[in-house]
Amino acid sequence: MKILLTADWHIRGDRPRCRMDEDWIESQAQDIRAVHSIALQEHCDEVWILGDLFHQPRCSTEAVNMLLRELGQIRNDCGVRILPGNHDLPYHDYGNLEQSSLGIVLKSYPELTSQVVGLDLDVYARPFGHDDPAEASIMKSSIYCTHQLVYPNKEAKPLPDLPEPTAQDLLDKAPGVPLVLTGDYHHGYIYTAPDGRRVVTPGCLNIQAADLADYQPRVYVLDTTNMAVSEHLLPANGEVAVDYLVAERERDERMDRCLEVATNAASVSLSFTDNLREAAARPETTPGVRGIINEVLDHLNKDRR
Repeated sequence: MKILLTADWHIRGDRPRCRMDEDWIESQAQDIRAVHSIALQEHCDEVWILGDLFHQPRCSTEAVNMLLRELGQIRNDCGVRILPGNHDLPYHDYGNLEQSSLGIVLKSYPELTSQVVGLDLDVYARPFGHDDPAEASIMKSSIYCTHQLVYPNKEAKPLPDLPEPTAQDLLDKAPGVPLVLTGDYHHGYIYTAPDGRRVVTPGCLNIQAADLADYQPRVYVLDTTNMAVSEHLLPANGEVAVDYLVAERERDERMDRCLEVATNAASVSLSFTDNLREAAARPETTPGVRGIINEVLDHLNKDRR
């Protein structure tokens, strides 16, 4: 059996701030069609979506209808199984599945569970928040499916003390499991431990944040006959804007300068408003900082009306 592994589609009706697509719904549909195309090329028997099918628990009707249409096209050629992720569930609680857009989709498509018909391997799969690496049944499984944030290594952590595990940490918690499939981390990777066991994270379907502008989404194909995993890059689709990040950074710098000027004013009053006005009147205050001060004063005046 061949299984296409994908995750973190984050289907949504509203266009992300960094995207320039004229038709965001259609752009997402094209990304799904690219996944379908790879599944056909690789003669995949199933597609497994490893969590966060939706960006929010309740998605727009237009986006849900688009997703159902595109999933229907995939189902004409191969099976589809979906693992619930944290973004799919209201309050991150699987008990609220019936209140979510994913609950609608799962009425037509099976949830990825430990019962995979036609697969001669033991699978351990649980929805977000319900998996337990220490559970005895996982130790007997050949494939462990989970939706949780797993970093490829310590260097990938934005802060070294974050509690989320690395790929090796997760393998250490599930000794004897040869293959772990995860979602939630948006950069696709394959981690191979010294003993040959692996963690495979497909990453996201498309770019929805500017800090991923240089990343190329991908999927992986698992051949269960020999447990080989191959990587397949998705074609570039749409344009990602990063200019607003520069503008926000400049605005933050002006705001910091504004607070610095107000703090270091020659005459200090107990009135925050008076301090701002005094800082704005100083000749060394730049126009950018003066503009920020005036915006703050406007907001303060509105609050008093």
